[in-house]
Parts: sequence; structure tokens; C-alpha cells
Amino acid sequence: MTNLEAKLIQDIRAEKTVCLERVLLTLCGLHTEGKLGEYIRKLDQIHNGFLQRLKSQSPLSLETLRKYMAGTRAKLLFEYLWNTKPKRCNSNFLLTEVIDAQLNADINQKVGSCVGLTSLYTVLGMREGLDLTILVGDSHILNRLRVNENVFNIDNTDPLGFDCELSGKSFFEHPPIVLLAHVLNSRGIAQEKLDNFKGAEEDYHTAIQINPGYANAYNNLGNVKSRNGDYSGAIEDYSRAIQLNHAFVEAFCNRGIAKESIEDYCGAIEDYDKAIGIDPDYIDAYCRRGMVKQILEDYSGAVADFNKVIELDPESTQKMLRTEEQARHLWATRGKRFLCPE
Repeated sequence: MTNLEAKLIQDIRAEKTVCLERVLLTLCGLHTEGKLGEYIRKLDQIHNGFLQRLKSQSPLSLETLRKYMAGTRAKLLFEYLWNTKPKRCNSNFLLTEVIDAQLNADINQKVGSCVGLTSLYTVLGMREGLDLTILVGDSHILNRLRVNENVFNIDNTDPLGFDCELSGKSFFEHPPIVLLAHVLNSRGIAQEKLDNFKGAEEDYHTAIQINPGYANAYNNLGNVKSRNGDYSGAIEDYSRAIQLNHAFVEAFCNRGIAKESIEDYCGAIEDYDKAIGIDPDYIDAYCRRGMVKQILEDYSGAVADFNKVIELDPESTQKMLRTEEQARHLWATRGKRFLCPE
């Protein structure tokens, strides 16, 4: 983390007012005023393109639109971004990448992930004075707009996403500044793929500082600690993720794997049981539970779990066949069943 980035994060934690677009650009690695100014000008270019479209489509003055027509401007901004780049979705999460893709002359150029697209819409909407927040789910992020008594949900990954229904999914509403935590979480994942685990751990920690209720960041932090052999620390992070999200299947499974590593096999099975209870089709939990049951010499239980894996994913048959045959053989020849104490 650079000094500029650390200073901005410190200001956020102290609840000082910061410019969201500047902080988002700083997280992209822009550490000088010259580089920041270059991308702010690119944002100006996108914003000005929208304003030109707005003027051409409405007989009202821009001043009138800004004073009375917030919902109309929000929808036209959404449509402008989709019309200029109709194939929008890819994995870009950094605002710089999203800006460059949005300005690319190729109309088929994809732009960004839900984090990247929501970041772009948010900073442009805030320039227009829109009352925007963000909605955060297990694996998705979108905008919410308030106009007087009306509320509009805006999914930037869906061409029909303006004023969309949430379909019963659980989302939590946060101020726009929480976007930074999601960028940091995505950056941490990218750091892990480059084997920069120290950088990833730092990013997850910072994401949690910005949003202490961010279950995914705790889960990802636990993964780094587990990789580094800090299983007790990993279990604490997975447990915190589960406290924040009681239906976090992956965190239950990950905690089970960490418990395996410290030979808490009964505790591991309890976590796999909970994961399966939440998602009866969660293959990884059946596979891991089957392997632990082999260790505990519950060979019939192991066979049942491996059969379930094959039932759920027939393509895994060859992969699981050897393990299943081994379990059947051990069960037949030794026949000992280990029961976890209650």
C-alpha cells in the first residue's frame, strides 16, 4: 500500500469526507496527481458524452433536468452506458480498466464486473447529484437510487437492470464509500492469483477496516492464513464470516478444511454437515466429508458421500472412482465405524 493510499484509507476510517472517484482511482495504482488527473479527464469525457446525449434527447434545459428529473437522468445515464457498450460484462474491477474499456472505439469491447460497472455508474451518478447507495449480496453488487419517495434498484450487469426486482435475494444497503472494500477484496483475489499472499492479506484487512461486516473478505483472509499454515487464525476468520452470514456455505466448508488440518475431524464433519444442510447440492462438502470419514474409518459413510458426488456431477466419476473403491475395500476388510462424541 502506498503512502497516498494509506492516507486516504486513514481519512475514510476517521470518517473524513473524501472524493470517491479519486480514492477508487488511487486503488488502481495511480499515485501521482498527473496520473489521477489523466483518468479524471477520461471520466470527464464519458460524462460529457452523456450530457450531449441528454441534451439531444430532452427539450428541457440541463438545469431543469437536474432540478426536477433525477429519475429520468438516472435512467438515461444507465441507457447511455449500455448503448455505447452493449456487451458490458467481463472481469475488470478496477475503475481505470473500466474507464478505458468504456472509451474504447470498439463497440463490442466488454467493460467490467459488477464491482467495476457499479463503480463507474456510481461516480458518474454522483457527478449528477443522484442519491445513490450500493446493495451488496453474497456474490453481487448493484446500485440503489432514491428519488423523493421512490426507490429504484439498478443492476449494471443487466441491460434491463434499471428498476429491477431483487427476487427475494438478500442484499444489504451501504453508502457508496463501501465500494472501496469490494475493490480491495477483488484486488486481494487478483494478488492471490499472482502468489502475492502478503499483498492479498493486506487488501483483505483493509477491506474489513472499511466494511467490518464484509463476510467475503473475512472468508478470503481465512484462505490466505490457511495457505500460510495459520489454521487457528483461519478458523477465527471463517467463524467471523459465518457470524456475519449464517448461510455462507463456502465459509463452513473452508472452516472444515482448516479443522482437518489440525486433526479436528469431528469438528470438520460438523461444518460439512452444516454446509450440506444449507445447500444439499454442494459437491465439495460431500467430497471433503467423505475423505474425513475415511480417516475416521467410517467407510460406509465415505462411500455414500462419494456416490453423492458422482450423482451430482457424473463427470466426476473417474476422479472419484479410485477413492470410492478404496473406501469400499477398507470398509469390507476392516468394518470399523468411528462415531464422533456428542
